[in-house]
Amino acid sequence: MIAKANRYGPYLGLEGDFGLERLPKRSHTSHDRTGHGVWARPEDELPLESNGDYTREIGYLKFANYTANISDDSSHDNLLNNIWYQPEEVFPINGTPEQREHAFWVSVDPLYFEISKKLEGLVLEGCINSTTCLSTTPKVTIVQRGTSAIIYIDNAAYRSFIYYKFNVSPVDIESASVALICLQQRKSFIIIRAFSDLVGGGSADSNEADTFTSLAANNSVLVLLEFIKHLSN
Repeated sequence: MIAKANRYGPYLGLEGDFGLERLPKRSHTSHDRTGHGVWARPEDELPLESNGDYTREIGYLKFANYTANISDDSSHDNLLNNIWYQPEEVFPINGTPEQREHAFWVSVDPLYFEISKKLEGLVLEGCINSTTCLSTTPKVTIVQRGTSAIIYIDNAAYRSFIYYKFNVSPVDIESASVALICLQQRKSFIIIRAFSDLVGGGSADSNEADTFTSLAANNSVLVLLEFIKHLSN
């Protein structure tokens, strides 16, 4: 079926999604999957909850409820113990049938990565309207690694953890799925994301995704079109 669809190709496949986290617009060298839920700051309304995307009706897990061995002179322990990160199982199209491989990091295409460097000077939109603008000038930035999880992460402590543990800057929900399919099919890919908010909040008041999602979407299209122009040349 794939061969039939590609008969008149080659084609450039585009996958777009704009509900994501910022840690500036970024392109990166490799992507992984580190974990569907929301991990949020205490007492805050969930990101995009007002849009109906996420809810607090089902319930939540409070890690502190499982803390053990508490005393005035001892450090706190926790019965949840450890979460161990695992690689994904991959069955490459050109591999041995029914013989799995494992992948945690998936590298982007080197040519696409070099092309993306030409986009770093691209001017992006910084305002929703005359009164609502980003606090800093948005820019296209190359990073070493990105990650995806089926948890919507809005927790500053976890942001710091994955940065220092895995050298990960951007985190989203979707990109690793694209990367893993491209790995399985042996297809070239690169991830270009437009970030609407900072994990754990750039503001003490609320998550910025509700405000800047549309701006991120517009900037994503700008960068993507510019990338295609360079690719065609």
